[in-house]
Amino acid sequence: MTPSKKQVDVTRAVVEWYRATHYGTDGDVGMIGTFCAASTVGAFASSREALERGDDEELFKLLVTVAMFQRLRDALVMNILRGISAPDAATLTSAKALVKLTRKSPCPHTRTNEALLGACDLTKDASGQGCCFAEPALACHLKQHTVLLKRYGHFGKMPTSAALAVADGGGGLGRLRRDIFASTRDPLERAQHLAAKLSGIWRISDKLSAMYLSLVCAPHMGLARPPWHDGIDWSWFVVVDRNVDLFLESIGYDGHGTYEARRSFVRELSARVDLRAVDRAWPAFHPRLVQQAMYLFMSASNRRASTTDCMHHRSCMKCLAALARRCPVRSVGPAREQSSSRVGTAGSAEASASGGA
Repeated sequence: MTPSKKQVDVTRAVVEWYRATHYGTDGDVGMIGTFCAASTVGAFASSREALERGDDEELFKLLVTVAMFQRLRDALVMNILRGISAPDAATLTSAKALVKLTRKSPCPHTRTNEALLGACDLTKDASGQGCCFAEPALACHLKQHTVLLKRYGHFGKMPTSAALAVADGGGGLGRLRRDIFASTRDPLERAQHLAAKLSGIWRISDKLSAMYLSLVCAPHMGLARPPWHDGIDWSWFVVVDRNVDLFLESIGYDGHGTYEARRSFVRELSARVDLRAVDRAWPAFHPRLVQQAMYLFMSASNRRASTTDCMHHRSCMKCLAALARRCPVRSVGPAREQSSSRVGTAGSAEASASGGA
């Protein structure tokens, strides 16, 4: 599906809105600032300096934290993370500590990522405690982790699955990257191979792998020197979540519903919006920034929480009609009643949407 001029014009307008209201602020949820501030993620906060150095343990910490932002509003995920103690967070975000726990565990289903994905049936009982049917009598760190993470029963497998996936063959995320870079010289293939490898971790989807990899590869995401920037096509990493879908629906996207099709459409739109005209520091083509604008515009809960958002300054009448019609938080009386039903849908749908991603 080739983007129409109208679709491109609306996309350009929402990018300009994003640059003027959210980019680089604390309310720019999903950018690196979200994951480096104790005020948002508590003891899960990463160090920008360590990430820029490419520190393996810090990169792993960021991966686990990013993976928490799924199937729940961002604010609720942040509350969960802030409620986890520093010692527990240190274990949950350390590949070395998690691998050590698997080596000590009496359960054979925690020894490899393949066994964890295929044989471990971690869940929660009626009282909310971690349990399983494969080895119900065994004490297991996964049963503790699924309680700590306060998500669905089997989510406690995620940190250990990540640790086992990146530790396969020895080393960590840095070694995984070096191996993929050694296997191909093509920047796009490198991006695709990295995304596929991370998507082999329990509960890490195409969306979450793209979110993580964009943070450590792409420029203008909050790190002065992204550690994995060189030699990779970072433009491949586009995060398509429910809010992005709402924006695409609002501009009449009627292409295939696959992740690949929606990513391709966002990239095609981005190719026709010269970002240098919005911010001279930005490159002409940066699909992840364009997608971030779509996501935040349609994210009613994040916009309400952000003091920089235009909804708090009663400036709706200054907004372009093309954006006003699509705004999920518009508050200018009669005009709200005249806006399309999709506006109400955007605000209510987010309750079940994936946050940050």
